[in-house]
Amino acid sequence: MIAVQITRWVASIIGLGALLLGLAFWLFHIDLLNVHMLFGFIVTLSLLGLGIAMLFSRGLRLLGIISIIYAPILPIFGMTQDRLLIGDLHWLIRVAHMLVGIGALVLIGLIGARYRALKRNPTLKASLSSEKG
Repeated sequence: MIAVQITRWVASIIGLGALLLGLAFWLFHIDLLNVHMLFGFIVTLSLLGLGIAMLFSRGLRLLGIISIIYAPILPIFGMTQDRLLIGDLHWLIRVAHMLVGIGALVLIGLIGARYRALKRNPTLKASLSSEKG
């Protein structure tokens, strides 16, 4: 399915942009937070869409469930981070937010790689099916 690969690439590029914009805000006080939030929202929707698609792919259902659970964490944490651990230790929340975003990108990449491997190697699909059944 080409849509999975396109979604993976778009989410990866947009996610990298969100990461760079977040770092620019954090390190250089360049205020492009609205664009950063838009990019984060696109990554969230991509992760959610891939998760839903993986529910219908044998051998990838667990990754789909994890993605569906993980997706709402991104915007919830992003929108509430300014109220968490206020003061000198707020940098810990910023680092955690960055790691959650990177985790989403890793999960998107993992879904894309596993999906591609299953589509290219039918024997892998059969072995995954027999393990579950």
